[in-house]
Amino acid sequence: MAIDPDAVVIATLSCPSVAAMASGRRDEVATYLPGRRVPGLRISSQEVEVHVVARWGVFLPAVGPEIQNAVAPLAGDVPVTVFVDDIQAPSEELALPPG
Repeated sequence: MAIDPDAVVIATLSCPSVAAMASGRRDEVATYLPGRRVPGLRISSQEVEVHVVARWGVFLPAVGPEIQNAVAPLAGDVPVTVFVDDIQAPSEELALPPG
């Protein structure tokens, strides 16, 4: 079964705890397709590796299982490994008290 990288990204970004895909420190995590690259995703026959930026304030231990549940139907028998590479910084609006 071929795993569709675009479908994996859509499923990942649909998770409420995910702010964005992450490429790693040196932009090294990506899937390369003809004419383009899909950052934050590495797919092999043995693993689907998903790298994300989590939203501020989410319970981090729940991020992995949330993404795994969303991506597993697309991955078949291939295990899904999730890495939280960064956390989205809170906006100034959220950090400052009203007024």
